Amino acid sequence: NSPTTIVESKFFDFLKNEDYHTCNYITKSHYYLDSTINRCYGSDIHFFFVQRDIKDAIVSHFHHLKMKYFFIRSFNFYYFLIGRLKAFEILTFNSKYRQAFGDKNFFQYVDMKTDFESVVLTISSRLGLKILSKEEIAIVKENTSIKKMRNDLLSGKAKYYSTVNKNRDSLIRKGQVGDWVHYFNDRQTKDIKRINLNKKLFFLRIFYFILFSLRRRIFRIE
Repeated sequence: NSPTTIVESKFFDFLKNEDYHTCNYITKSHYYLDSTINRCYGSDIHFFFVQRDIKDAIVSHFHHLKMKYFFIRSFNFYYFLIGRLKAFEILTFNSKYRQAFGDKNFFQYVDMKTDFESVVLTISSRLGLKILSKEEIAIVKENTSIKKMRNDLLSGKAKYYSTVNKNRDSLIRKGQVGDWVHYFNDRQTKDIKRINLNKKLFFLRIFYFILFSLRRRIFRIE
């Protein structure tokens, strides 16, 4: 409920204006500017990153855009037009974040699915909180479930995906690990592996700059 939104362009204003030393604020954001990522932050500010299998992340992004744009229907079309660029972006961001914040701030999505209690205890420890009981961890799990997130969108308690006018709750999908096998063909699997290894990406970098970086700057997209 901060008066200052914590999008990247307002983030430094937030740090200047809001009393985050005595109040808690949490935001889910994608920051990409070097001036934001490489800044020296105090002990009251924590950055956590959730890393998901890049192929599952791309499938999730495909369904997100499918809801927003009528012309995106086929995964093959999406991957050729946008998916490869999105994969490059996610991998690039992860690399930048790791260099700036280190591995200890990264959490694996699959671990959250298979060992939820351990991940929550690690996060609470990093935040300097007391050791949570099993009952408290169960409350956290219930309130971060897909069902709860969908219900919050339907009731208006959550404002994620504000640019989508209808059926926003359907953007909260299955959250299933390994769902990519139902979408990727062999050629696409090999291609995304090559992107992950950062091999032969000259033209991909050019297209990414034009369609992603330049577009953000011109239209001030956050």
